[in-house]
Amino acid sequence: MNAINNLKLTINSAPEGLIAFEPWKKSYDVTIPVDCFGALLRIDYSPEFYISIRADRDAGRFGYAELDPAMGDYIAGEEIPYYDYYKGWILRLDKREACFDYDLDVTVTIDCGSAEHGTDRYELHIHRPSGIELRELFTERVFHDEIFDLDMPYELYVPTNYNPKKKYPLVVALHGTGEVQEPTSALLKKTEMATVWAKDSEAGHNECIVIAPHCTVRYDEDDNWTTLNQFAKGRTESPFYPMPQLKVVWGLMERMKLDYNIDRDRIYLIGISSGAFGAYVFAADHPDAFAGMIAACGAANPSRINALRSVPMWIFHSDDDPVIVPSYTLEPTIRALDSAGIKYRLTRYPKGQIFWQSGHFCWEVLFKDQEVRDWLFAQRIGGVHKLKKALGFRSGDHKTGHDITEETNNVAAKAIAAARQIDEL
Repeated sequence: MNAINNLKLTINSAPEGLIAFEPWKKSYDVTIPVDCFGALLRIDYSPEFYISIRADRDAGRFGYAELDPAMGDYIAGEEIPYYDYYKGWILRLDKREACFDYDLDVTVTIDCGSAEHGTDRYELHIHRPSGIELRELFTERVFHDEIFDLDMPYELYVPTNYNPKKKYPLVVALHGTGEVQEPTSALLKKTEMATVWAKDSEAGHNECIVIAPHCTVRYDEDDNWTTLNQFAKGRTESPFYPMPQLKVVWGLMERMKLDYNIDRDRIYLIGISSGAFGAYVFAADHPDAFAGMIAACGAANPSRINALRSVPMWIFHSDDDPVIVPSYTLEPTIRALDSAGIKYRLTRYPKGQIFWQSGHFCWEVLFKDQEVRDWLFAQRIGGVHKLKKALGFRSGDHKTGHDITEETNNVAAKAIAAARQIDEL
């Protein structure tokens, strides 16, 4: 008699399953992505059997060297609990800083036993590469902003075959709250927010330069890209006010334009969690600067939604995000975009698809999607944007197409000259 009839192992970015189960096969080898910190195991087994699941490696949290089971850390050899919400067992994988220096290998044992039939043991051998090769492509630097007297650390990727005579798109990646008080290296370890673009670029696909600015604490513990954290604590009336750290990113971008041959028609903005709040605000402040934007689990200010009219957006959110709750964040954003007639793309992950660490972590999925990455790099500033540039309008002027038409009627000679320049921009 087979104790187990089916076994399915999934991760956030691959819900279709990672192994082909055969009842007679007792051992399976699985490789997971570098930013995967949990796998969901579902088992179809005969009811007279008892299931006991254990792993041979501890699993702790980033920023904490010691384990604390009360905070969800897993101690090797202890029984892994069953989660009713997900209808399965979550196999937690270590995400402490030290584990990023080497490939992680974990053996998970599944004992399926009964008094009558004895015990069958199945093993899952999970391998997670360190990703250190990609991280080594980045250089940690510090940008000093004289206006705010603020030092901003950032991670920089420049293609190894960089050619100063060639224009390169620039990707600006804004992290979430979890990284504010962590080392700058965490920006590259915990997510693929920055490294995935370098991976494509090194392969000769979507070549680009990448900066991942680090919003560190300068003023108080609630520092962030925007006043989101202050708002959550009742210290301000809006989560959408830009903080100095966000404004400094603009100076960093200008520095990149001086240091490298940046294609100014192909600057892309990425934001996850509080970084998505920041991305919406940043794009609204500089609507003519960005060719496209990806915002994961964030929210835009409905009162400034028209400022985003010219920015192509792809929005991501999980329906069961417990941190950035959709009814208070995503849905007001979508209603405002729809009311303004602004086009956008939206991906909503159904409840339960994003399970670790919670429904909040949908960026693990989106950065694996080549379609998303290719969509972003297909966006270019053109049309009205180029005409505005040729006419000398600054980013932040917020002029509409109608405004431009009116002004060109008044300065016909300048408009004609500008039109001739468009193909050269």
